[in-house]
Amino acid sequence: MKDWIRDLDNIEFGSGVYSQSYQDELLSLIFKNIGTTNATPYCVEFGFNSSSLTDGSGANTADLILNHKWDSLLLDGGNENPSINLHKHLLSSANICEVFRKYKVPQEPEYVSIDVDSTDLWLFDSLLNQYRAMVFSVEYNSHFPIDKAITFPNAPDMPYEHDRGYGASLKALNMVAEKHGYSLLWVISPLDAFFIRNDLIEDGTENLVHPLENWRNCTEIVCHKPLVSDEKAKAFIDYEVFTESGGDLEASKQIAYPICSKFLLDNKVVTMPQFIRKALTKAGRALRIGR
Repeated sequence: MKDWIRDLDNIEFGSGVYSQSYQDELLSLIFKNIGTTNATPYCVEFGFNSSSLTDGSGANTADLILNHKWDSLLLDGGNENPSINLHKHLLSSANICEVFRKYKVPQEPEYVSIDVDSTDLWLFDSLLNQYRAMVFSVEYNSHFPIDKAITFPNAPDMPYEHDRGYGASLKALNMVAEKHGYSLLWVISPLDAFFIRNDLIEDGTENLVHPLENWRNCTEIVCHKPLVSDEKAKAFIDYEVFTESGGDLEASKQIAYPICSKFLLDNKVVTMPQFIRKALTKAGRALRIGR
C-alpha cells in the first residue's frame, strides 16, 4: 500500500470548499498524489441537483471546475444550464455511454461523480465497460450491512421518494469496482464511496487499499425515513446472487427482501444522532469511529 493511502487515516479532514462534506478536499489530495491524464483535466458529475455550481446539496466537482479550471460535464434529470455545461437527461445503464459520447467525454476522464439516488450501481457498471476514469465516487446506501450486496433495481423510472430506498450497498458497489480493476480507496460516511483505478496505485504489494471490512463503521447508519411501501422493498435485488446466478432476477429479489425488510422498513432501527449528522453535513468530518 502506498504511503499516501495509508496516511489518509491520520488526516483530520475539515469542511470542503463547496461539497456536501469534505469530498472536494479529498479529491484535491488524491490528484496531488496521482496526477492527471488529460491536457486539461476532465470531470463529470450526475445527478446534479441545482442549476448552479454553488447551490444545491453541494457539488463534488465545483472546486475542480471553479478553482482548478477543469473541463466538465454536468448531468441531471431535472436541471439544466448550458452556461456551465449542465444538461438534462434521464440516465440509464442503456444510454449513459451514449450521453458521454454526445458531449465528447474523454475515454479516461480524471473523475466521475455518480449520485442519482436510484440506479447508481447500474450506471457505474455500464460506464466501466467503456470509460476508465482515474477516480469514481458513487453514493452508497449506508443503511445496509457491510456484508450484504443489495442494490436498487435497474429501473430508472422508479422514483426516489426521499426514504431509505435508494442506491446500493457498499459491498455491491465494491463488487462492481473490483470486477473492472478498481479498488475502494475511501468512504465519506454516510455519503460517497471513492474508487481508484488499480494501475494508478500498484506498488508491488498485495494490499493496495484497506479491506472492505475496515469500513464497517460506515454501514448500518440510518439517514432517512423508512419505506412506506413493502412493494418497493421487494424490488431490491441481491447483486451477489444476481451475478452468481447469471442474472436470475426473481431469486435475487427473494434473497434481498428479508434484508430490505429489516434495514429499509424497520422503524426500530436507531437513527444517526443529530449531532453526528450535523457534523457530517456542515463541518464535513467523516464518521470513522473505531478506525
